[in-house]
Amino acid sequence: MKRGEIYLVNFGKVRPALIIQNDIANRNIEKVDFQGVTVIPLSTNLFGGDVRVQIVKRDNLENTCEICINELCTLDLRRIVLENRLTILSDEEMQEVEFKLMRHLAL
Repeated sequence: MKRGEIYLVNFGKVRPALIIQNDIANRNIEKVDFQGVTVIPLSTNLFGGDVRVQIVKRDNLENTCEICINELCTLDLRRIVLENRLTILSDEEMQEVEFKLMRHLAL
């Protein structure tokens, strides 16, 4: 699991989510008691705007989706289906996510 990859995640409803947590934490997750992973959910409801980044259907991502920046959350590693990576973001897509996330968090 690496930053910028998209997997299916169980939020109560299973849906795709972007791994946004840094790769140092991702590599060392087995060494901590709470194996939390920070993710951003995706939605097939396309609205655009300042807190959305569109990702077109590709690889194992079955639909065009939007990353919902304002829904950033941390959840237990066991809720992520690591056996099936859906896709990975390009550098340009990650830059857009990072820009919108920084604006959303006023960093």
